[in-house]
Amino acid sequence: MLGNFDIKYAWAVFKRRMPYFLVITTLFAAVATTIAYVLPPVYQSSASLLVEPQQISDTTVAAPVNPYEQIQIIEQRLMTRANLYDMAGRIGLYADQPDLSAGEIIGDMKTRIEFIGFQPDPTTKPGEPGATIIGVNFFAPTPPLATKGANELVSIILQENTRMRTDRASDTLDFFKGEVTRLTGEIETQSKKIADFKTANIQALPDSQDSRRAQQERGQQRLLDLDREEASLKSQRASIVWVFERTGRASANMALSPEEEELQTLQSQLLQQQAIYKSTSPQIRVLQTRIAALKQLVEQQQADRAVPSADGTAGKPLSELDVELAPLDQRLGDIAAERGLLEKQLADLDTAQQATPQNEMVLNDLERQLQSLQTQYTNAVSSLGQAQQGEKIEVMSKGQRFTLIEAPFDRNVPVSPQRVLISAAGLVGGLGAALGFVVLWEMLNRSIRRPVELSQRLGIQPIITIPYIRTAGERRWRRWAVVGAMLLIIVAIPVILLMIHTYYEPLDQLIPGLG
Repeated sequence: MLGNFDIKYAWAVFKRRMPYFLVITTLFAAVATTIAYVLPPVYQSSASLLVEPQQISDTTVAAPVNPYEQIQIIEQRLMTRANLYDMAGRIGLYADQPDLSAGEIIGDMKTRIEFIGFQPDPTTKPGEPGATIIGVNFFAPTPPLATKGANELVSIILQENTRMRTDRASDTLDFFKGEVTRLTGEIETQSKKIADFKTANIQALPDSQDSRRAQQERGQQRLLDLDREEASLKSQRASIVWVFERTGRASANMALSPEEEELQTLQSQLLQQQAIYKSTSPQIRVLQTRIAALKQLVEQQQADRAVPSADGTAGKPLSELDVELAPLDQRLGDIAAERGLLEKQLADLDTAQQATPQNEMVLNDLERQLQSLQTQYTNAVSSLGQAQQGEKIEVMSKGQRFTLIEAPFDRNVPVSPQRVLISAAGLVGGLGAALGFVVLWEMLNRSIRRPVELSQRLGIQPIITIPYIRTAGERRWRRWAVVGAMLLIIVAIPVILLMIHTYYEPLDQLIPGLG
């Protein structure tokens, strides 16, 4: 360990270790310089593409393709193995290296392509809108190859941009055409379902529910009227029967034929004459004869009014009661028939009314589906119109597109390696390593080299100290050894690295990331 720090002593120690310092520094500098000048030059060729805005106002119709998505998709497609391998073949970058495998070629190609992406317009101030620029770089061992590679990149980007814009616009148009056709068919099918349902349930639809309810009310009122009329007719019939049973006549006011009136008159006279005369009296006999003749005539008239029987023969003559009750019975029969018809109609209406809520639910569901389809159809038609305009924009090249504004050109100055920087880094690294080596050596050196160290370690005070004095020959030998070592390093290290680079494997491939 060094004692109290002494600048003169430290400088003396440093001068003693100077040969090691110089050798280490020279070694690092030689290696760095050799590597810097052995590495092959890399040339860069760049191109700039402008994203042109849509030439038709986007408030009218928007182009269907986003340029920011396009460049990302194009980059991913370009960096696929097949595209990189084909591109390398077109450029001829590895024509002098036929032994390279496809994997090595693809891996190297990925390191040579650089997408700068979207850059702001350099002519505008920060925060102000400006043009959007895309930059691409290609790196190659010669300027012509770099330019050729950059041109390939530009061609692929422009071709893919055109293809993507037109294809996506066409695909969008085809999709919405299919949607409109599909929705048209579904709307027709749904409309037919609704029409068939209404036809099958025409008597139980919700829109005619009020009409059916009114019919029910009218039918029920008519039933009440028929019941009242029937009750009245039955009461009237019972009265007629009651009168007939007690008087022998269906009605006191019943109209009689002239013969019947004359017969009643003669019968009354006969009763009066019998009270005066004997039964053998000529007056009595005359009245009886006339009464008998009139009875035959009345009976003949009643026979003419008789209803024929089922076999066509003359039926039983209608009595006064039958004649009086016939219209009543006919009307009662009509009432019964009408009541049956009304009851059937009311039953049908009641069944329809009970089925109406379920039919309404089904019909509403069908109509909601139809409305949903019509909404989708309206949106699809609107989108189809926009897609047609978008396709027209892309076909006419009026939408957003990429345009080459700065073509690739040959640059005769390589962008790498940075030879001066590498050499300077090697020199600085050598100085640091050499200084660290000297400091570490002295920290680990336990030998006694000063009188003060002798006193501190042995506890004695020396009278005088005599340093070791080298002879002139020893000094010359030491100087030549240092110079020889430095010359050996300066010559041997570059030669060794050059031989490795030339005959074994290039240093930029042997040490990844060195280039």
